[in-house]
Amino acid sequence: MLNVLGNRKRSCSGVTRRDAITAGGLSLLGMSLPELVGAESRQPAGFPGQGPAKNVILVYLFGGPPLHDTFDPKFGAPKEIRGEFGATSTDVPGVHFCDLLPQVSKWMGRSTLIRSARHHTNDHSAGLLYTMTGKPAAKVQPAVPVLPTQAPSMNSVIEYLSRHEQRELPASVWMPCYTGWGQSSIRPGLYGGFLGRQYDPFITKCRVHGKEAKYAYPERVKGEVLLPEVTLPEQLTLDRLDRRRSLSEQFGREVNRLEQSGAVEAFDRNTRRAFDLLTASNRPNSPWRAFDVSSESPGLQARYGDNLYGHSMLTARRLVESGVRFVTVTWEVFEKANIDHDGWDTHQRNFNILRDHRLPVFDQAYSALCEDLDSRGLLDDTLLLVMGEMGRTPKINAKGGRDHWSYCSNILMTG
Repeated sequence: MLNVLGNRKRSCSGVTRRDAITAGGLSLLGMSLPELVGAESRQPAGFPGQGPAKNVILVYLFGGPPLHDTFDPKFGAPKEIRGEFGATSTDVPGVHFCDLLPQVSKWMGRSTLIRSARHHTNDHSAGLLYTMTGKPAAKVQPAVPVLPTQAPSMNSVIEYLSRHEQRELPASVWMPCYTGWGQSSIRPGLYGGFLGRQYDPFITKCRVHGKEAKYAYPERVKGEVLLPEVTLPEQLTLDRLDRRRSLSEQFGREVNRLEQSGAVEAFDRNTRRAFDLLTASNRPNSPWRAFDVSSESPGLQARYGDNLYGHSMLTARRLVESGVRFVTVTWEVFEKANIDHDGWDTHQRNFNILRDHRLPVFDQAYSALCEDLDSRGLLDDTLLLVMGEMGRTPKINAKGGRDHWSYCSNILMTG
């Protein structure tokens, strides 16, 4: 079970804030997403306590961001704990962020910060699985990291609850690639689990084209989000494919009278998506064009940042605007590209890595996302989450890094 530290504060309903966060959570947030998504249909308009959020963008800082060097600086602690960074005031009196987050600090007034989330595994894969599903796993076997018996991710629950909706875009998207791709591996926590693979989130690909970094000078990861490649068999034109789809739909209306198995349902969903992807370029108004940020002004693209994560967060805004309910932007580890290959897993050179790359990129892209959503009237009904699978140790090690620390981490919620 998720444990949340701190004093109990009882609400007028008799439930404490800590109990609400702790009890029966689907994820590290401790909230039941089936209830969250189903609330719109079960509750009348204006139901007391019903929040306005309809969409979620989760920014997942894989590797384990250090709370001392992000949202909870200990500027009064000894240097071996405080570290090299200073603190900056946010727009909420008494709340401070790391001084390398000057733009994000301006959004604390629209945010809530949980500084006391914890669990009991210091393993990256097990932590990812736990925080994305709410079900603990002491250890994940590298040979078989993804099992059909695992609990579904938050993304997959949204896919499942939206299965009867008529929609062209998926209900949930995972960007910029599946977690583990940059290390030629697969990590758990993203997938449909016991709900079935048909409820896996729509996972994009990405192109990374940043030049190789010298060890002491980490480069910013440049690249963009790509749709999965879908190719037509030889001799099959789009016109013929369209006719086949028409026949398939006629046949499908008869088949739908029968109880379909999960495999049939998965085939149908994947076939529809493949057709939509193939024909998107020929349809000027295709919703799949939400993945193409080239129509955005150069100024806005520059505001997000010329890097993979700025591109991903701009795409996330476009997807929410187009009706996608749950978008995850995860910070991948790119060992192949030699881009200072620890991600947020800063066992060494913690301050160099954060100062030169991680914090400036995050500060620019996340603040741009907040501004962009707010200017379009989308921030009031969109919940932004920032979290990782663990925190990092208070004490700095001999290599100038911080080690795994699952006993305390931060969750930032904006919107």
